[in-house]
Amino acid sequence: MTTLKSMEARLQAQSALHFLPYIGPEYGVAAPRIAMLGEAAHGPAPAGQNRSFVRSVVRTALDESAKGMKGDHWIRYVRNIEAMLGGREYGAPEHCWQKLAYAVFFQRIKTNPGDGHTPEDIRRGREAFSALLDILAPDYLIVWGQALLKNGWLPQEGLTTLEASLQLYVYAAHPHPLIWQCHHPSRDFSYRNEYARWLAVQKTAAARDGAS
Repeated sequence: MTTLKSMEARLQAQSALHFLPYIGPEYGVAAPRIAMLGEAAHGPAPAGQNRSFVRSVVRTALDESAKGMKGDHWIRYVRNIEAMLGGREYGAPEHCWQKLAYAVFFQRIKTNPGDGHTPEDIRRGREAFSALLDILAPDYLIVWGQALLKNGWLPQEGLTTLEASLQLYVYAAHPHPLIWQCHHPSRDFSYRNEYARWLAVQKTAAARDGAS
């Protein structure tokens, strides 16, 4: 069994990864393993030099949520994801996220919402993406929002639609992870709608595994 310690050693040594992913302390033994993928890290330019920036953002949001704080948009994100996966509004995201991992695709910080992504950004993002899948070995990869798939930023070779109505995909050469595109967990997010879709994704996965 891959331990978090060995995962961490591989992540630290992986040159394709600038931003280290957040990994909950129970991720290694979670069944199924669920990793999530955001588009980019947002913040001031100096923050982009910190490999642990993404981890810090998630951990701060979880700590503040546990204290009952509500202001930061990232607190809303971690609560919405917990509600989506558990089917209940605002339970205890700090517990749910013990078993989750979160990474970003682009490895250069986005200092302005209007900043575009260069071909080099996309190339580096794809290298990081491949490394993340190899090291984290998730059963499900939940992609936040439309952009990564709609714009063709994720690696395209072998990417196959498994269920179009659910926005569920898989790479032909690899049975796992199943790649599910959820609504971005921002203000117009409906955890009830996304929970229903998540249940359908798991049902589709179970039927697929049973037929294989």
